Amino acid sequence: MRDRLNIADSIIILKSNLENTARVAEWAELMGYSNPKRFARKFLRHFSVRPQTCLKCIRLESILTSLRNDNTSNFEIARKYGIPDEIALNKYINYHLHCSPSQVKCMPEKQLQEKVEKLGSKVR
Repeated sequence: MRDRLNIADSIIILKSNLENTARVAEWAELMGYSNPKRFARKFLRHFSVRPQTCLKCIRLESILTSLRNDNTSNFEIARKYGIPDEIALNKYINYHLHCSPSQVKCMPEKQLQEKVEKLGSKVR
């Protein structure tokens, strides 16, 4: 087993490996935990938020940044984050923000930040 990394560094490690991390179990493995539940308990104790909630918010914020700033197709953005295709990306964004990726691209920054803030208020 690999040495466990400091739990305080877990968000930094997640952000640097976000394209390869879609589940808490994968994140726990990156951190050196063989048991994802142990990682989740330690993460919750340290940050007072579940790792799944944190992963979802960070992943969604990164996807939204890619949608708004990259000149790549929705299909390429979806594949970059481990989502099967643009239809699944549409469903993912619609489920969490109640709008489509094309609406996200056209939405004023303030309105988008309000939507993301509602979703991730516990993470901040």
